[in-house]
Amino acid sequence: MLQYNTWTIEQNEWLPTQEMAIEQQLTFSNDYLCQTAHFEEHYSAPNRLCTYIKGIDTSILNLSAISVRLGDERLDLHDWHVEQFYRCLHKNKPILERHFVATSPKGHTLKVRAERQLMMDAKNLMQLVYEVQSVNYTGPITLLSLLRGGEDADQWYSLMNHVGDDLCWRWMQLQPMNIQLCCAMSCQLKKNDKLVVQRPIKIEKQDVIGYSIAQRIKPGDKLTLCKKVAVVDSNDYAKDHLIDHAIRCLTNL
Repeated sequence: MLQYNTWTIEQNEWLPTQEMAIEQQLTFSNDYLCQTAHFEEHYSAPNRLCTYIKGIDTSILNLSAISVRLGDERLDLHDWHVEQFYRCLHKNKPILERHFVATSPKGHTLKVRAERQLMMDAKNLMQLVYEVQSVNYTGPITLLSLLRGGEDADQWYSLMNHVGDDLCWRWMQLQPMNIQLCCAMSCQLKKNDKLVVQRPIKIEKQDVIGYSIAQRIKPGDKLTLCKKVAVVDSNDYAKDHLIDHAIRCLTNL
């Protein structure tokens, strides 16, 4: 099932019936942030959308949430046919790498590669690079970069959300404890390695914030979404300065 090496743990086949157990086994950390190896894109089967921070046992937001849509189809490995699946945890970095080829019920095929890193030199930061390449699809594609609730979403109370032109943030409090955190996110999109300069559509709801960017693609085209998230909490910073510290951590990356 998993191949254990000195510095890596590898998965070389698609094992949907064991997904929750594998996500738990491939949990990784930088001593402040800790995440299960859940999929970044939407997955409608049971999974472990867990991110923890040091000193708090309750899972916080799903920092790595991505959604991919081809017209009216949403990428979902539970419903799509999956081939060439590979996932690898680089334990010493720590980086979670994953790639696969997936075909939708309508026959549209994508190559996907994701690399998620918990930064060692800036432990409040997570960075995600998510690449989508069309194999046989021509048409509209939409990528969403989101901050949304995780496994323990009902334990957190939203104090304030903000979605700006360049970054967004969520300020939250853990109920009934008096612990607060702020998560700030920025993202950019490249098409065939060239920066997409169009303004994304802003998403701001009670339980989810982020950005949506639409493009048209043809076979061979590649979209690369670069997502950065900073997390700070009131165990380390004064509550009335959490937003400023989260933005500072994010923009200094």
